Amino acid sequence: MYDKRQKAIQNALNQNNLDALFVTNFYNILYFTGFRTLVPHEREAYALVTKKSTYVFSDGRYVDNNQFPISKQTSNSNKPIFKLLSPKKGLMKHLKEIISEEKIVKMGFEREDLKWSEYNTFQKTLGVELIAQDRVGIKIRAVKDTQEIGKIQKACEIGDECLHDISKTLRKGLTEKEIVWNIEKWIRDQGYETAFDPIVAVDANSAVPHYDPKNGNGRVKRGSLVLIDMGVRYEGYNSDITRMFFMGKQSDEVLNAYQTLLDAQTKTIQHISKIRKSSDIDIFCRKLITENRLPPYPHSTGHGIGLEVHENPKVSGTSENILVPGNVFTIEPGIYIPGKWGMRIEDTVLITSDNKIKMLTAYPH
Repeated sequence: MYDKRQKAIQNALNQNNLDALFVTNFYNILYFTGFRTLVPHEREAYALVTKKSTYVFSDGRYVDNNQFPISKQTSNSNKPIFKLLSPKKGLMKHLKEIISEEKIVKMGFEREDLKWSEYNTFQKTLGVELIAQDRVGIKIRAVKDTQEIGKIQKACEIGDECLHDISKTLRKGLTEKEIVWNIEKWIRDQGYETAFDPIVAVDANSAVPHYDPKNGNGRVKRGSLVLIDMGVRYEGYNSDITRMFFMGKQSDEVLNAYQTLLDAQTKTIQHISKIRKSSDIDIFCRKLITENRLPPYPHSTGHGIGLEVHENPKVSGTSENILVPGNVFTIEPGIYIPGKWGMRIEDTVLITSDNKIKMLTAYPH
């Protein structure tokens, strides 16, 4: 599996006239090598993919990581070669050795991830031409293989089960924080992780698209609207789903708006097979809502999902992504009336190998 992924990077090297690519993004390192450190947002590991080999650099905390198929060989190995970072031999010394051994002249780097200070150090120290690359790893990750799709599908199924059970607990008097706690507890009791902090927004709070219930004081009342946006992480892969719950009878205004939103989402998903340009899908979905004299939503229509909750392809008016088989992404239009209520419907979908659209989230609308 990792051999195939590393080959994809090496093909990109040839296409971009590079001798190597330096990888700093946590999820790209994980995807291409299988090496996982403890904290995603700290620099605990690096990777270098050359035309001959793949190297992983990290410190002594991860030397005995049995989950990582490392090799200490310098040749004749299909496994990433582990390079220990220590006070005596840091990253720069290791890189200079490899650059000399493999005669590296042009080295690409992830411009969306490498820090300016790191770039300056490389420029002063390594003696190679540094060439910024635009989301090489992220673009490769956008097309999921069968194993990845299976894990996302499982994460979606667990999320559906969670919503099924949580819906039975919704009642008058519950606070947003209590509902969040119930969701998190359910997921952890089943032995899984949350994909992100759940969003639970009641009534006027639901008009805030990325409302933070940790700072809110919403409480369910008779007639409330409850928005739940949640996801599950299964073996490193994530799901994402949003559903609306009506706690009793609703006004015609709310019911008509919800039906418009559901129709727009349904028609957009059906239309993906005909429109593969992400920006056109975004425009198509928005028009279905605004032509009913409802306000446009202030976020993208969808986003890719995989190792990260938000990744390529992006479904937005400015996206240049063209959707292809293997893409897994969300479609999540919304309607927000500030000070009154808001609603969003979100599903995770897949473009199959035969160019059909498969719904991975199945909890009823």
